[in-house]
Amino acid sequence: MSQLQGIRVLELSDGLVDLGGRMLAELGATVISLSRSAPQTDARELAWGHGKHRFTWPEDISALSRILEEADLLLEDRRRGPIIPDAMLTGLDQLIHVVARPYSAAGPRSGHVATDLTLMAQSGLMHITGDPDRPPLRFPGEQAYALTGIQVATAGLMALHARRRTGCGQCVEVSALQATTLANYREAIMYEWTGRIGNRTGNRLVRGKSGVRQVWPCADGHVTWSMIDNPNMMRAVINVLEQHDAAGELAEVDWGAILVADMPQDVIGRWEAILEAFFAHHTKGQLGQWSLELGWGLSVIHDLDEVRDSAHLRERGLFVPIRSGDDEIPLPGPLFHHGAGHDVPVRTLMPKQALDDFRGWETYA
Repeated sequence: MSQLQGIRVLELSDGLVDLGGRMLAELGATVISLSRSAPQTDARELAWGHGKHRFTWPEDISALSRILEEADLLLEDRRRGPIIPDAMLTGLDQLIHVVARPYSAAGPRSGHVATDLTLMAQSGLMHITGDPDRPPLRFPGEQAYALTGIQVATAGLMALHARRRTGCGQCVEVSALQATTLANYREAIMYEWTGRIGNRTGNRLVRGKSGVRQVWPCADGHVTWSMIDNPNMMRAVINVLEQHDAAGELAEVDWGAILVADMPQDVIGRWEAILEAFFAHHTKGQLGQWSLELGWGLSVIHDLDEVRDSAHLRERGLFVPIRSGDDEIPLPGPLFHHGAGHDVPVRTLMPKQALDDFRGWETYA
């Protein structure tokens, strides 16, 4: 039995709640999704729209009254302003109303419109992303919207738990800017406690006097690993280099007697050149295996095809097949599994209908 079977969600989507609604749908809720946009099958709609019952926006908002009376959760996306008048919610004491705004209702930007780009910039994430001598970078996709959607789903689940104990619904406010800033936790905390504003460091993790490299090319791709003040980890790496006659001066370093963070940058550069040459001659599969067996703390960076074709992820049932038109596309599915078996039938991205076609929640359960 699905965790949220029988729970009915009305989603008024405009970017901020879309992923949240899909997460609830994956947990078994029946999600009726209304969007202002014309029917389309772009990447976001395909990834965040499957598993929902999709309708076009009604010309008369009062047409939603009957649906609201039967809903357990209302996910209202106020990225471009309020949608549901307060009068329509009067008397719906068991309804959980999750409101996602670009900014806090009590803050100085209350009522302002936002996009994924502006939220990424204002959160500070773009300020620290990219190389220091180049312009800031935005994360791929619509990460600010996704981060907000995760908080929307979390808020809805917590409110459902509270309703089971109290019998009452509630209104929960989610700020997209706050949700995005949470992903930039280090810079915000550093500013709050020290007043310092961080800078882009590119492929460097800066600690103490120097910075250490994080992403490395290898024989067939890239891996991520850094020299850190962990003597056991560093000895495990250098032992393998010694077995391949590739350790050079690294074999003479007493890793328990130094702090990497206090070493001069030119010394760090010499050591990293030795490691770079070693990584370049080995595949990420071999490097990843050494890491698992010996405790290197190294992670393999998979490309998109490798993620989709991963036997590990396939065994864990991460992906589900979604049919859009004539194409069948693997997309991330359930948040977690319980019980036996992970077999999932092919799903279809359901076309949007006119709201006049709505025939009651029981039709879509």
